[in-house]
Amino acid sequence: MERTTAREVFDSFESSFRDKEEIPESLELIWLKKAIARYSVELYPIAFDDEEMMFDSAISQYVIDTLAAYMKQMYQEREVSKVNKRVSIVGHDLSIDGQGHSKTAAKNELDYDLSKSVYMTYMQKTTAYN
Repeated sequence: MERTTAREVFDSFESSFRDKEEIPESLELIWLKKAIARYSVELYPIAFDDEEMMFDSAISQYVIDTLAAYMKQMYQEREVSKVNKRVSIVGHDLSIDGQGHSKTAAKNELDYDLSKSVYMTYMQKTTAYN
């Protein structure tokens, strides 16, 4: 069985949205490490070698997608922060985000990403019947 690579998780993450800017792989690696830490605490430990950019074994597609969902949540948290820092310009005849619509949309997407990652985590937990 082949070991899973970081690129497989990055591809799953990148397929979950469309962005105008390319996200640096160094930032994706930070998010991946945080996702692995979260997964290891909330579910079960998984080992990752950041020099080889590989996990110690093959991991299932659902685990890959869960790590990608955690990364997407971190991405969206960053987007919300960026949107919240934008200055709203409101004038008599002009309003650029004067109503805060982009802030609401970004927050709604973050809420969705959070609920998705929590659900994916929940679905992997062992039931009391096992």
